[in-house]
Amino acid sequence: MTHTTTVHPGVPRRGSSLAGKAYWAMVRRVALTAAAIDAAYIVLFLVMGSVPLAAINIASIALYLAAYALIQRRRNTLGLALIWAEVVIHSALGSLLIGWESGFHYYLLLFIPAIVIANTRGYALPLVLGLLLYYLGLYALCDYLGPLTPLPERSVKIINAIHVCLIFGMSAALAQFYRRTILIAETRLLRQATLDPLTGLNNRSHFEALAANTLARSQRTGEPVAVMLCDIDHFKQVNDRYGHAVGDQALLHVARVLSANLRECDVLARWGGEEFLALMPAQAPDAAMAAAERIRAVLQSQPLDVEGTPTPLTLSFGVAQVHGSADLQAATARADQALYASKRTGRNRVSLG
Repeated sequence: MTHTTTVHPGVPRRGSSLAGKAYWAMVRRVALTAAAIDAAYIVLFLVMGSVPLAAINIASIALYLAAYALIQRRRNTLGLALIWAEVVIHSALGSLLIGWESGFHYYLLLFIPAIVIANTRGYALPLVLGLLLYYLGLYALCDYLGPLTPLPERSVKIINAIHVCLIFGMSAALAQFYRRTILIAETRLLRQATLDPLTGLNNRSHFEALAANTLARSQRTGEPVAVMLCDIDHFKQVNDRYGHAVGDQALLHVARVLSANLRECDVLARWGGEEFLALMPAQAPDAAMAAAERIRAVLQSQPLDVEGTPTPLTLSFGVAQVHGSADLQAATARADQALYASKRTGRNRVSLG
Protein backbone atom coordinates (compact mmCIF):
# COMPACT_ATOMS: atom_id res chain seq x y z
CA MET A 1 0.00 0.00 0.00
CA THR A 2 2.97 2.25 0.43
CA HIS A 3 3.90 5.59 -1.12
CA THR A 4 0.40 6.42 -2.24
CA THR A 5 -0.20 9.36 0.04
CA THR A 6 2.27 11.57 -1.75
CA VAL A 7 -0.70 12.09 -4.06
CA HIS A 8 -3.20 14.72 -2.99
CA PRO A 9 -6.89 14.98 -3.72
CA GLY A 10 -6.67 18.50 -5.06
CA VAL A 11 -5.93 17.62 -8.63
CA PRO A 12 -4.33 20.49 -10.62
CA ARG A 13 -6.80 22.03 -13.02
CA ARG A 14 -6.33 21.12 -16.66
CA GLY A 15 -3.77 23.48 -18.16
CA SER A 16 -2.38 24.53 -14.79
CA SER A 17 1.09 25.97 -15.17
CA LEU A 18 1.96 25.16 -11.57
CA ALA A 19 1.72 21.38 -11.63
CA GLY A 20 0.64 20.08 -15.03
CA LYS A 21 2.64 17.30 -16.58
CA ALA A 22 5.11 17.13 -13.68
CA TYR A 23 2.29 16.38 -11.24
CA TRP A 24 0.85 13.49 -13.25
CA ALA A 25 4.31 12.12 -13.95
CA MET A 26 4.82 12.05 -10.19
CA VAL A 27 1.48 10.24 -9.69
CA ARG A 28 2.48 7.58 -12.22
CA ARG A 29 5.82 7.10 -10.46
CA VAL A 30 4.01 6.81 -7.13
CA ALA A 31 1.72 4.09 -8.50
CA LEU A 32 4.60 2.04 -9.91
CA THR A 33 6.75 2.48 -6.80
CA ALA A 34 3.88 1.47 -4.52
CA ALA A 35 3.19 -1.61 -6.65
CA ALA A 36 6.85 -2.64 -6.43
CA ILE A 37 6.93 -2.20 -2.65
CA ASP A 38 3.70 -4.16 -2.27
CA ALA A 39 5.34 -6.99 -4.21
CA ALA A 40 8.09 -7.04 -1.57
CA TYR A 41 5.44 -6.98 1.15
CA ILE A 42 3.86 -10.14 -0.25
CA VAL A 43 7.08 -12.02 0.43
CA LEU A 44 7.42 -10.44 3.89
CA PHE A 45 3.89 -11.33 4.98
CA LEU A 46 4.15 -14.88 3.66
CA VAL A 47 7.35 -15.35 5.65
CA MET A 48 5.61 -13.97 8.73
CA GLY A 49 2.65 -16.28 8.20
CA SER A 50 -0.01 -13.69 7.33
CA VAL A 51 -1.68 -15.03 4.19
CA PRO A 52 -4.56 -12.48 4.37
CA LEU A 53 -2.15 -9.53 4.27
CA ALA A 54 -0.24 -11.13 1.40
CA ALA A 55 -3.53 -11.48 -0.50
CA ILE A 56 -4.42 -7.85 0.21
CA ASN A 57 -1.09 -6.73 -1.28
CA ILE A 58 -1.78 -8.73 -4.43
CA ALA A 59 -5.06 -6.81 -4.79
CA SER A 60 -3.22 -3.55 -4.06
CA ILE A 61 -0.75 -4.19 -6.88
CA ALA A 62 -3.66 -4.71 -9.27
CA LEU A 63 -5.21 -1.40 -8.15
CA TYR A 64 -1.97 0.52 -8.59
CA LEU A 65 -1.34 -0.89 -12.04
CA ALA A 66 -4.93 -0.09 -13.02
CA ALA A 67 -4.49 3.45 -11.70
CA TYR A 68 -1.25 3.81 -13.68
CA ALA A 69 -2.96 2.64 -16.87
CA LEU A 70 -5.89 5.00 -16.34
CA ILE A 71 -3.62 8.02 -15.80
CA GLN A 72 -1.60 7.04 -18.87
CA ARG A 73 -4.89 7.28 -20.78
CA ARG A 74 -5.60 10.65 -19.10
CA ARG A 75 -8.48 9.29 -17.05
CA ASN A 76 -6.83 11.07 -14.16
CA THR A 77 -9.72 11.42 -11.73
CA LEU A 78 -10.58 7.72 -11.79
CA GLY A 79 -6.92 6.72 -11.51
CA LEU A 80 -6.38 9.00 -8.54
CA ALA A 81 -9.55 7.72 -6.88
CA LEU A 82 -8.25 4.15 -7.14
CA ILE A 83 -5.00 5.13 -5.44
CA TRP A 84 -6.77 6.91 -2.61
CA ALA A 85 -9.24 4.08 -2.14
CA GLU A 86 -6.35 1.62 -1.89
CA VAL A 87 -4.67 3.64 0.86
CA VAL A 88 -7.85 4.09 2.91
CA ILE A 89 -8.96 0.46 2.64
CA HIS A 90 -5.49 -1.06 3.02
CA SER A 91 -4.78 1.04 6.11
CA ALA A 92 -8.00 -0.17 7.69
CA LEU A 93 -7.55 -3.84 6.80
CA GLY A 94 -3.93 -3.93 7.94
CA SER A 95 -4.79 -2.27 11.25
CA LEU A 96 -7.74 -4.60 11.88
CA LEU A 97 -5.91 -7.79 10.94
CA ILE A 98 -2.67 -7.42 12.90
CA GLY A 99 -3.40 -4.51 15.23
CA TRP A 100 -3.07 -0.74 15.58
CA GLU A 101 0.55 -1.16 16.71
CA SER A 102 1.53 -2.31 13.21
CA GLY A 103 1.45 1.32 12.01
CA PHE A 104 -0.70 0.91 8.90
CA HIS A 105 -2.66 3.96 10.04
CA TYR A 106 0.41 6.21 9.62
CA TYR A 107 -0.33 6.51 5.92
CA LEU A 108 -3.64 8.23 6.64
CA LEU A 109 -1.79 11.07 8.41
CA LEU A 110 -0.01 11.98 5.20
CA PHE A 111 -3.37 13.01 3.76
CA ILE A 112 -3.42 16.06 6.05
CA PRO A 113 -0.73 18.26 4.44
CA ALA A 114 -1.78 17.07 1.00
CA ILE A 115 -5.41 18.07 1.59
CA VAL A 116 -4.54 21.46 3.11
CA ILE A 117 -2.02 22.41 0.41
CA ALA A 118 -4.03 21.21 -2.55
CA ASN A 119 -7.55 22.42 -1.77
CA THR A 120 -8.08 26.11 -2.45
CA ARG A 121 -11.90 26.19 -2.61
CA GLY A 122 -12.76 25.85 1.07
CA TYR A 123 -12.90 22.06 1.12
CA ALA A 124 -9.79 21.49 3.24
CA LEU A 125 -11.43 21.82 6.67
CA PRO A 126 -14.34 19.40 6.07
CA LEU A 127 -12.00 16.90 4.41
CA VAL A 128 -9.55 17.02 7.31
CA LEU A 129 -12.41 16.68 9.80
CA GLY A 130 -13.76 13.73 7.83
CA LEU A 131 -10.31 12.14 7.87
CA LEU A 132 -10.08 12.73 11.64
CA LEU A 133 -13.42 11.01 12.23
CA TYR A 134 -12.37 8.08 10.06
CA TYR A 135 -9.04 7.83 11.89
CA LEU A 136 -10.65 7.92 15.35
CA GLY A 137 -13.30 5.44 14.25
CA LEU A 138 -10.64 3.04 12.97
CA TYR A 139 -8.70 3.40 16.22
CA ALA A 140 -11.81 2.68 18.29
CA LEU A 141 -12.70 -0.33 16.15
CA CYS A 142 -9.18 -1.76 16.40
CA ASP A 143 -9.21 -1.23 20.16
CA TYR A 144 -12.59 -2.95 20.47
CA LEU A 145 -11.93 -5.92 18.20
CA GLY A 146 -8.25 -6.44 18.79
CA PRO A 147 -6.11 -8.07 16.07
CA LEU A 148 -8.28 -10.37 13.97
CA THR A 149 -5.30 -12.40 12.74
CA PRO A 150 -2.56 -11.56 15.25
CA LEU A 151 1.14 -11.97 14.51
CA PRO A 152 3.97 -12.45 17.02
CA GLU A 153 4.92 -9.23 18.80
CA ARG A 154 8.36 -9.23 17.17
CA SER A 155 6.82 -9.39 13.70
CA VAL A 156 4.46 -6.51 14.48
CA LYS A 157 7.40 -4.41 15.67
CA ILE A 158 9.30 -5.14 12.47
CA ILE A 159 6.31 -4.08 10.36
CA ASN A 160 5.91 -0.93 12.45
CA ALA A 161 9.59 -0.02 11.99
CA ILE A 162 9.30 -0.54 8.21
CA HIS A 163 6.24 1.72 8.13
CA VAL A 164 8.04 4.43 10.13
CA CYS A 165 10.94 4.40 7.65
CA LEU A 166 8.58 4.57 4.68
CA ILE A 167 6.60 7.42 6.24
CA PHE A 168 9.80 9.41 6.74
CA GLY A 169 10.76 8.88 3.11
CA MET A 170 7.29 9.70 1.82
CA SER A 171 7.07 12.85 3.94
CA ALA A 172 10.38 14.03 2.52
CA ALA A 173 9.22 13.25 -1.03
CA LEU A 174 5.95 15.13 -0.49
CA ALA A 175 7.77 18.15 0.95
CA GLN A 176 10.27 18.08 -1.92
CA PHE A 177 7.49 18.00 -4.52
CA TYR A 178 5.76 21.06 -3.04
CA ARG A 179 9.05 22.85 -2.52
CA ARG A 180 9.95 22.33 -6.17
CA THR A 181 6.49 23.50 -7.22
CA ILE A 182 6.87 26.68 -5.15
CA LEU A 183 10.36 27.36 -6.53
CA ILE A 184 9.12 26.92 -10.10
CA ALA A 185 6.24 29.31 -9.41
CA GLU A 186 8.57 31.86 -7.83
CA THR A 187 10.94 31.67 -10.79
CA ARG A 188 8.10 32.19 -13.25
CA LEU A 189 6.72 35.12 -11.30
CA LEU A 190 10.18 36.69 -11.11
CA ARG A 191 10.64 36.30 -14.85
CA GLN A 192 7.23 37.81 -15.52
CA ALA A 193 8.03 40.75 -13.25
CA THR A 194 11.51 41.49 -14.57
CA LEU A 195 11.95 40.15 -18.11
CA ASP A 196 10.45 40.85 -21.48
CA PRO A 197 8.47 37.70 -22.40
CA LEU A 198 9.61 37.63 -26.04
CA THR A 199 13.32 38.46 -25.94
CA GLY A 200 14.16 37.48 -22.37
CA LEU A 201 15.88 40.85 -21.87
CA ASN A 202 15.19 43.08 -18.89
CA ASN A 203 11.88 44.88 -19.13
CA ARG A 204 11.61 48.62 -18.65
CA SER A 205 10.82 48.64 -14.94
CA HIS A 206 13.57 46.17 -14.07
CA PHE A 207 16.04 48.11 -16.20
CA GLU A 208 15.31 51.23 -14.16
CA ALA A 209 15.91 49.37 -10.90
CA LEU A 210 19.21 47.90 -12.15
CA ALA A 211 20.25 51.24 -13.60
CA ALA A 212 19.75 52.97 -10.26
CA ASN A 213 22.21 50.57 -8.62
CA THR A 214 24.70 50.89 -11.48
CA LEU A 215 24.58 54.70 -11.40
CA ALA A 216 24.99 54.76 -7.63
CA ARG A 217 28.19 52.69 -7.94
CA SER A 218 29.47 54.86 -10.78
CA GLN A 219 28.92 58.01 -8.73
CA ARG A 220 31.06 56.59 -5.94
CA THR A 221 33.90 55.67 -8.32
CA GLY A 222 33.58 58.74 -10.54
CA GLU A 223 33.57 56.61 -13.70
CA PRO A 224 31.70 57.87 -16.78
CA VAL A 225 28.42 56.24 -17.80
CA ALA A 226 26.83 56.19 -21.24
CA VAL A 227 23.40 55.21 -22.46
CA MET A 228 22.83 53.64 -25.87
CA LEU A 229 19.40 53.55 -27.52
CA CYS A 230 18.80 51.67 -30.77
CA ASP A 231 15.85 50.99 -33.05
CA ILE A 232 15.35 48.44 -35.85
CA ASP A 233 15.16 50.23 -39.18
CA HIS A 234 12.01 49.75 -41.27
CA PHE A 235 10.61 47.29 -38.73
CA LYS A 236 7.02 48.00 -39.81
CA GLN A 237 7.91 46.87 -43.32
CA VAL A 238 9.23 43.59 -41.91
CA ASN A 239 5.91 43.00 -40.14
CA ASP A 240 3.84 44.06 -43.15
CA ARG A 241 5.82 41.94 -45.62
CA TYR A 242 6.48 38.78 -43.62
CA GLY A 243 3.97 38.88 -40.77
CA HIS A 244 4.28 39.36 -37.04
CA ALA A 245 5.83 35.92 -36.46
CA VAL A 246 8.85 36.97 -38.52
CA GLY A 247 8.76 40.33 -36.77
CA ASP A 248 9.17 38.46 -33.49
CA GLN A 249 12.07 36.52 -34.97
CA ALA A 250 13.68 39.82 -35.96
CA LEU A 251 13.36 41.15 -32.42
CA LEU A 252 14.89 37.96 -31.04
CA HIS A 253 17.72 38.10 -33.56
CA VAL A 254 18.57 41.69 -32.64
CA ALA A 255 18.34 40.91 -28.92
CA ARG A 256 20.84 38.05 -29.33
CA VAL A 257 23.27 40.23 -31.30
CA LEU A 258 23.08 42.98 -28.69
CA SER A 259 23.53 40.54 -25.79
CA ALA A 260 26.50 38.86 -27.47
CA ASN A 261 28.30 42.13 -28.20
CA LEU A 262 27.76 44.07 -24.98
CA ARG A 263 29.80 43.61 -21.82
CA GLU A 264 28.55 41.61 -18.87
CA CYS A 265 28.38 44.76 -16.77
CA ASP A 266 26.17 46.57 -19.31
CA VAL A 267 22.45 46.69 -18.49
CA LEU A 268 20.35 45.85 -21.55
CA ALA A 269 16.58 46.07 -21.89
CA ARG A 270 13.86 45.96 -24.47
CA TRP A 271 12.67 49.53 -24.15
CA GLY A 272 9.46 49.14 -26.12
CA GLY A 273 8.36 47.95 -29.54
CA GLU A 274 11.50 47.61 -31.65
CA GLU A 275 13.66 49.79 -29.36
CA PHE A 276 16.45 48.55 -27.10
CA LEU A 277 18.30 50.48 -24.41
CA ALA A 278 21.66 49.77 -22.80
CA LEU A 279 23.29 51.46 -19.83
CA MET A 280 27.07 51.22 -20.14
CA PRO A 281 29.05 51.87 -16.94
CA ALA A 282 32.73 52.89 -17.08
CA GLN A 283 32.18 53.93 -20.67
CA ALA A 284 32.85 57.40 -22.07
CA PRO A 285 30.67 58.57 -24.99
CA ASP A 286 33.36 57.90 -27.62
CA ALA A 287 33.84 54.32 -26.34
CA ALA A 288 30.07 53.82 -26.28
CA MET A 289 29.83 55.04 -29.87
CA ALA A 290 32.57 52.61 -30.88
CA ALA A 291 30.66 49.77 -29.22
CA ALA A 292 27.46 50.84 -31.00
CA GLU A 293 29.30 50.97 -34.32
CA ARG A 294 30.65 47.46 -33.76
CA ILE A 295 27.15 46.14 -32.99
CA ARG A 296 25.76 47.93 -36.05
CA ALA A 297 28.35 46.27 -38.28
CA VAL A 298 27.81 42.82 -36.73
CA LEU A 299 24.06 42.96 -37.28
CA GLN A 300 24.49 44.16 -40.83
CA SER A 301 26.77 41.19 -41.52
CA GLN A 302 24.30 38.70 -39.96
CA PRO A 303 20.99 38.87 -41.87
CA LEU A 304 17.90 37.20 -40.49
CA ASP A 305 17.11 33.83 -42.08
CA VAL A 306 13.47 33.86 -43.21
CA GLU A 307 12.59 30.42 -44.60
CA GLY A 308 16.05 30.06 -46.11
CA THR A 309 16.18 33.60 -47.48
CA PRO A 310 18.70 36.03 -45.88
CA THR A 311 16.80 39.15 -44.84
CA PRO A 312 19.00 42.10 -43.87
CA LEU A 313 18.31 44.03 -40.68
CA THR A 314 19.93 47.27 -39.59
CA LEU A 315 19.90 49.42 -36.47
CA SER A 316 19.99 53.14 -35.90
CA PHE A 317 21.68 54.28 -32.69
CA GLY A 318 21.65 57.23 -30.36
CA VAL A 319 24.31 57.56 -27.63
CA ALA A 320 24.47 60.02 -24.73
CA GLN A 321 26.45 60.48 -21.55
CA VAL A 322 24.69 60.16 -18.19
CA HIS A 323 25.60 62.93 -15.75
CA GLY A 324 24.72 61.37 -12.40
CA SER A 325 21.88 59.20 -11.14
CA ALA A 326 19.30 61.97 -11.53
CA ASP A 327 20.16 62.39 -15.21
CA LEU A 328 19.13 58.98 -16.57
CA GLN A 329 15.76 60.14 -17.91
CA ALA A 330 17.27 63.24 -19.50
CA ALA A 331 20.18 61.23 -20.94
CA THR A 332 17.72 58.73 -22.44
CA ALA A 333 15.85 61.65 -24.02
CA ARG A 334 19.13 62.94 -25.51
CA ALA A 335 19.92 59.48 -26.84
CA ASP A 336 16.42 59.36 -28.33
CA GLN A 337 17.02 62.67 -30.13
CA ALA A 338 20.33 61.33 -31.44
CA LEU A 339 18.58 58.16 -32.59
CA TYR A 340 16.13 60.18 -34.63
CA ALA A 341 19.02 62.15 -36.08
CA SER A 342 20.42 58.80 -37.28
CA LYS A 343 17.02 58.01 -38.80
CA ARG A 344 16.80 61.36 -40.58
CA THR A 345 20.28 61.10 -42.05
CA GLY A 346 19.84 57.71 -43.68
CA ARG A 347 19.48 55.09 -40.87
CA ASN A 348 21.97 52.31 -40.08
CA ARG A 349 24.30 54.70 -38.29
CA VAL A 350 25.33 55.98 -34.83
CA SER A 351 24.77 59.53 -33.56
CA LEU A 352 25.82 61.25 -30.34
CA GLY A 353 23.36 63.26 -28.27
